[in-house]
Amino acid sequence: MGGPIWISDREPGIRQVFGELLPEASVLAPDELDALLSLGKRPTALVIDGTQLLELPGELRAAVLALPRLLVCTGMMLAAFPMTIISGPGVAVLAKPFCVEDLEAAIEWLRGGEPDPSPMPPGPTLVQRRRPRSLRGRLPAS
Repeated sequence: MGGPIWISDREPGIRQVFGELLPEASVLAPDELDALLSLGKRPTALVIDGTQLLELPGELRAAVLALPRLLVCTGMMLAAFPMTIISGPGVAVLAKPFCVEDLEAAIEWLRGGEPDPSPMPPGPTLVQRRRPRSLRGRLPAS
């Protein structure tokens, strides 16, 4: 994909994990992100906390939503987000907590890959990989 990738999340651990897996990315504290956006700087891809995204002033949020790739990492329920925010063409959602496979899919997507091509109803792009449901203590049928 090319272009700068920025990582900004309110949780230092999330910034650290993405920073280690995307060494080419700039890791920014939320106030650093706000300052760069206010100066008119824009990345090609951005990882941002869901609450942090919702707290951005309207015009900055609109600029962020227009980025080629925006990954929203959130512990909030998907239904809590206005669909107009998370259903944009370059917007994907990664629910916290996430597993290694989900993180791998998110990294691939940020670098320009495509999410799982399985047919999905219209709505937000989810970067989680589909996994079989666990048996949750049930014995398999014999």
